[in-house]
Amino acid sequence: MAIGLLSVAAVLCLRYPGWLSTPELRAYYSAYLDLLRLVLAVAMVAGVFLAVISLCLNRRKHQGAIGLSAILFATLLGGPYAPLPEFTQPSAYLGLDWLVLDLFFTGAAFIALERVFPRVVAKQPILRPEWQLDLLYFGVNHLLIGAFLLASTHFAHGLFGWAVSPWLQAEVAALPAILRFVLVILAADLVEYVSHRAYHEVPFLWRLHAVHHSPHHMDWLSGSRLHLGEILATRSLILVPIFLLGFPQDTIFAYIIFVSVQSVVIHSNLALHLGQLRYVLVTPQFHHWHHASDAEALDRNYCAHTPIFDLLFGTFHLPAKRWPKTYGTVKPIPGGFLAQFSYPFTGRAPTATYGSQPGADSD
Repeated sequence: MAIGLLSVAAVLCLRYPGWLSTPELRAYYSAYLDLLRLVLAVAMVAGVFLAVISLCLNRRKHQGAIGLSAILFATLLGGPYAPLPEFTQPSAYLGLDWLVLDLFFTGAAFIALERVFPRVVAKQPILRPEWQLDLLYFGVNHLLIGAFLLASTHFAHGLFGWAVSPWLQAEVAALPAILRFVLVILAADLVEYVSHRAYHEVPFLWRLHAVHHSPHHMDWLSGSRLHLGEILATRSLILVPIFLLGFPQDTIFAYIIFVSVQSVVIHSNLALHLGQLRYVLVTPQFHHWHHASDAEALDRNYCAHTPIFDLLFGTFHLPAKRWPKTYGTVKPIPGGFLAQFSYPFTGRAPTATYGSQPGADSD
């Protein structure tokens, strides 16, 4: 079913690139268009095969029927050879292509990794409780990437344009590539540390951030549960030092790739132990403790990329071989998308808790 629906979305991106594709990604499509069409064709064939198997063997035959119908609809739209028209870029667009690519490749990769490598919660299924809510967050947050980028760019340029120093930006641009990469990580993570700590210590901001802490199960998808207001605020603030320091595009691109991968890894159900690297890089174990509702872990581990600022400011917590026992907020928050969206403004808590997830004491 998932392959069928993704196939429809991919074909729509080919037919309506101005409205449904991301300009930053579109620049690479001309070079890899034939490969992308081939991947789509293979995926659609695989989708038909899996849908037939589902219809024959699965008790939930409606999933196979939906998947097969979606692939048929994608074929009627032109399939992998749908025409790519000329267009004028509209002022507003949805990042449907980013959603398709990220869900297909990231989802496939991490579902496989969480089956192959040791897991924090060994018996946690792929479709664990609350996965539908997290998938909804994944979709909405990807589709709105254009709006987030536009708003954060206006924030940084509009409010801090006066502080731009051509001399400083020239000095940063002249640094070796590896030093620029380290500098952008440190600059972004300092802002992340300060803002993240504020999310935990200011009551209204905590209600905003509590949405991200509400999952009781940690895996590659759980990190997608972020309130739209938090995404907008955090991305706007992080863009400020990147804008002021004037990092060139290659550094920004490397940073985006690093953040995109690391943000999924640190939420994943992977029991990775990286030795002394845990003092250099934020790891799954480090970030799982941040999401823990265990008393010893509350308001710890604010950094997103490197734990250096948690070490400096005394908020570092990382037992050598232990993992948290429970995840989620100490006090329950609403469990639906719309209820969670309104929660920061209403403060209304549910009458009963929903779900609870034990962690693991892994070696």
